[in-house]
Amino acid sequence: MKKVPSRALVAQHGRALAEIGAVTILGVLATTGFQIVTIRGLGPAEFGLLASFVAIINVASIGSAALRNSVAVVTASQTGPTGRHRWFDGPMIEALVLGAIGTIGVLVLAPFLASSLGSSPATLILTAIAITPYFLFARAQGLLQGAGNSRAVVWWSTGAQLAQLVLAVLVLLAGFGAIGVLVVLVVCAIGGAVGASFEARKIAVQSATRPFTLQSTIVLALTIGLAWLTNADVVLVRAHAPEAVAGAFAAAAVLIKTTLIIPATLSLYLLPRFVNRRGDASMMRLGVNVVLGVTLASGLLMLAVVSIAGDLIVHILFGAGYSASVQYLPLFALTWIPWALAQAILIRITASASLVGVGVLVIAIVAQYVGALIVLPDVMAMMILNGCVGLFAFGAMYVVHLLTGRKLTVRSAEQAGLDG
Repeated sequence: MKKVPSRALVAQHGRALAEIGAVTILGVLATTGFQIVTIRGLGPAEFGLLASFVAIINVASIGSAALRNSVAVVTASQTGPTGRHRWFDGPMIEALVLGAIGTIGVLVLAPFLASSLGSSPATLILTAIAITPYFLFARAQGLLQGAGNSRAVVWWSTGAQLAQLVLAVLVLLAGFGAIGVLVVLVVCAIGGAVGASFEARKIAVQSATRPFTLQSTIVLALTIGLAWLTNADVVLVRAHAPEAVAGAFAAAAVLIKTTLIIPATLSLYLLPRFVNRRGDASMMRLGVNVVLGVTLASGLLMLAVVSIAGDLIVHILFGAGYSASVQYLPLFALTWIPWALAQAILIRITASASLVGVGVLVIAIVAQYVGALIVLPDVMAMMILNGCVGLFAFGAMYVVHLLTGRKLTVRSAEQAGLDG
């Protein structure tokens, strides 16, 4: 077989990343537009309520990225024949079971959510309905990602984001409010699930693959855990702070949390490659350091921008009704950097399916919840607490990464000695 020259290989990866980056930017613009449209169309109090339920859906959609990562890891690590494609394979069963658990969970918690968030039954029902399609969408994207077709994953995600923007404009112009926006999310999730599943219909996993293996369960727990940690602050503030304050905080969160897009995008491309090279410690170190460097730079840039022009940005994007959001932006940006770094290091922890990483996130979840009960309704204190929890999560997972890399180095040296 002819060896591909290294420069050609670098150029190939560069072109792929450039396309993924360009499409991702389009998706970011669509998502930002969706947020701006809903913020301006609803007002602080109603948007604060919507943001709480969107945060729950985000735990399903971002949490369903756990399933996508799990399926991608399984698909990318296949070494034997996959056999004939089956619709009800292991990942499909996982998607349906997880979707059902999420749907039932929201319905069981409905009385508590309704009383603490001041919501209507319709919002709860729509939130519950939206969950399963996100997991089916994620299963199809995981097959595409694991097969090396990261472009398709990004295009389907961006397409869904563009559809959300267009439909949100229409429903708000028609006067349907928050209920209409939730319907839009349900419709786009179903459309994405159907379309991506059709494109991934010829990709099969190994016939011996069973649902909820130890590896897939760890990957699911890792991604769902971090998804909750990076979305729970909006729900907790809504539950324990005045409505206007919660709405201003949610608007600030929309702007600052865009820094998570960079590590999430890099994960789409790097995760299957990390899986295929997980025994190469030097490659892992290089990849992790690059991702962390880019993520840190983006976080510091966000901090500088909102510190200098936060007032102007809020006025242009959200309107005068959200002027209270300006006071939150600098501290929010600073305390969010550890969470962006945690999202970046999760690529490595997920590729190695680290059980210790799951334990780290469980501790962080408990600390975040207990701490929120203590400090709220003081939103500034909540942001500082959340930043400290994020710093712990990132630091602990980085230590796991270093220890895993050291074990790989020792193992490689021992193998080299045996071969010699």
